[in-house]
Amino acid sequence: MNGFWDTLAVPFAYLLKGCYWLTQNYVVALLLFALVMQIFMCLVFGIRQQKNMIKQASLRPYEVILRKKYAGRNDQVTMQKYQEELRALYQKEGYSPLGGCLPMIVQILIIFPLYQVVIRPLEFITDLSAETCRIAAEAFGIGTGTSGYQVALSSQIRNFIAEGGKWAEKIVAVPSETAGEWLVSPEQVTATIGQLEGLNGRFLPDVTMFGTELGITPWNAFGQSYWWLIFIPIVNLGLTYLAQFISKKLSYQSSQQTEAQGAMSSMNLMLYTMPLMSMFFTFTFPAAIGVYWIFRTILNSLQQFILAKTMPYPKFSDEDIKAIEKELKVNKKKPKSTKSENDGDSEQ
Repeated sequence: MNGFWDTLAVPFAYLLKGCYWLTQNYVVALLLFALVMQIFMCLVFGIRQQKNMIKQASLRPYEVILRKKYAGRNDQVTMQKYQEELRALYQKEGYSPLGGCLPMIVQILIIFPLYQVVIRPLEFITDLSAETCRIAAEAFGIGTGTSGYQVALSSQIRNFIAEGGKWAEKIVAVPSETAGEWLVSPEQVTATIGQLEGLNGRFLPDVTMFGTELGITPWNAFGQSYWWLIFIPIVNLGLTYLAQFISKKLSYQSSQQTEAQGAMSSMNLMLYTMPLMSMFFTFTFPAAIGVYWIFRTILNSLQQFILAKTMPYPKFSDEDIKAIEKELKVNKKKPKSTKSENDGDSEQ
């Protein structure tokens, strides 16, 4: 393993390895792994993000009043004054519009190493080198051009060991057509055989579900005995759409967002494009990825629901907003007592 994302993936690899050791079932290990990660993300980022949105919701009456103040004037100077007053309001109340961005960015960054752990179980769970996995895949006739070939290779290796196969006969040196060059050199063969013979079956994941390898892409399942794999991306489509709908209902939308048609159009566009993208990727990626995303989608929606119920947004009626507006006008009209008047009062 090498590279920046591989280095970040190491702690997640230990976590997935521990989940597999506890469950001895790769699918259940993926579920446990997703659950642990969701709890971690909720405690570190989810609660903080919810608090930030609660703070924004509490400022809604002041946003409405401010927009009402500048209603009907769309010139550049007026809009600039409006933005300045809005920023001053946020600063005074200690709210940062970018407060929810950092958790989202970190979550996106975490997705990449997590993805590597899921699609490369032989490297991260079994501790085989990338070169050994490549050579073994060629020996079993598995193409290494797909991102999740190690998932399929894991099952092939398990079957080979169970049948008492000899690695020295399976892994051989392969010369290329160019004289003096090797596709698989004798030195590579020796190193590969040594790693494969030293495999500990306890940490060699059984990447199957209902007897079917999860390294197979659902796109290749049409017309095959494992045709049911096509339901994985279909379920992802339905769950992602439902999750987007739930998120839209549970997330706070400021008056500025709800009144902006462009923002609404973007939200509606994402409501339909994200599920379609999810289905496309899970059709073309190994089925294990689709199973993992099913778990993550369910758990993420559950987290949003729990946070929305335990940490609800404050709600304001039109009467509440009018009362706040009236109070602001009264406070603005109140005369400020001068220092001399205060001194006079003290003398009396």
